[in-house]
Amino acid sequence: MPYRPMASIIVCSLNGASRLPACLHALMRSTYTHREIIVVDNGSTDGTGDVARRHAGVIVLRAETNLGFAGGNNLGLAKARGDFFILLNDDTEVDPGWLEPIAQAAMTLPDWGLLGCLLVYPGGQRIQHAGAYIERNGLTKHYGYGAPVPSGPLPIARVPYVTGAALVINRPLIGLLGPLDEAYWPIYFEETDLCWRAQEIGFACYLVPASRVVHHESMTTGIYSRGFLMKYHRNRWRFILKNFPRRDLLRAFRAELGWLRRHRPGDHVVPLLHATGATLLHLPSILSARRRNRKRLWWVRNRIGTVRRDPLEILPSPLETVR
Repeated sequence: MPYRPMASIIVCSLNGASRLPACLHALMRSTYTHREIIVVDNGSTDGTGDVARRHAGVIVLRAETNLGFAGGNNLGLAKARGDFFILLNDDTEVDPGWLEPIAQAAMTLPDWGLLGCLLVYPGGQRIQHAGAYIERNGLTKHYGYGAPVPSGPLPIARVPYVTGAALVINRPLIGLLGPLDEAYWPIYFEETDLCWRAQEIGFACYLVPASRVVHHESMTTGIYSRGFLMKYHRNRWRFILKNFPRRDLLRAFRAELGWLRRHRPGDHVVPLLHATGATLLHLPSILSARRRNRKRLWWVRNRIGTVRRDPLEILPSPLETVR
């Protein structure tokens, strides 16, 4: 019998009692059964943990306070026993056959560090995420966003990063890089940071389009709400200052000014001012994190002898014809 890698699926949930049943029911229907399911009750007050315990075989971990996306998932990662880990939002519903293509990719792609699924909107007709890229000022864009789902098969493709809503992590990567950065509390850019650091030490990110997941987008924060934009821009600048090489920092500021001149995004003004203030306030700790990060990446590259990949390359999308 051929070897089947074990998947550890981690669902981090904050007050997700109303969302979890659909998510877990879909997971239970997965045809790939060599897996474990871990639910992290991330400081919920609505009985999320009790809902999870009603599903046989689910491991439930409890955080007494909201640890954020990174902290909650790190709690699950510390418990996971699988050959690879999957971080899955509690507002997702997986297709029954979603895991087989992931397991196949994990066994056949020699340089993979992270894999992403094709995320679709409810109804399955429109694309939400088919991999993503990072612009010069750290703005993130999803390939295929809002486009019709193609009728035919799509190839596995290397992309600059994949979303944390359904994120597959190669187990050795956590050993080399450490867990998700919890300073992005409560949410946004944790997965972008991990994908960036993985490519800094020679690993690649791939989209596996045959693995399809329905995502009820941003049910917690509200898509493009002021709260979303404040968290997004604050963590965007932390991500830039922590990770961008020196040669790209000045380009990032220039790109930001160009973006503001071209788009004049009025609804972003207050969130951007908030982000600027938060960045200046926390600049010493961000620069300290940058120094620690550069030192660790240098040590890992020298240890395993890999060459840095540039995540700022804007790569062709596997859905180029429908972008």
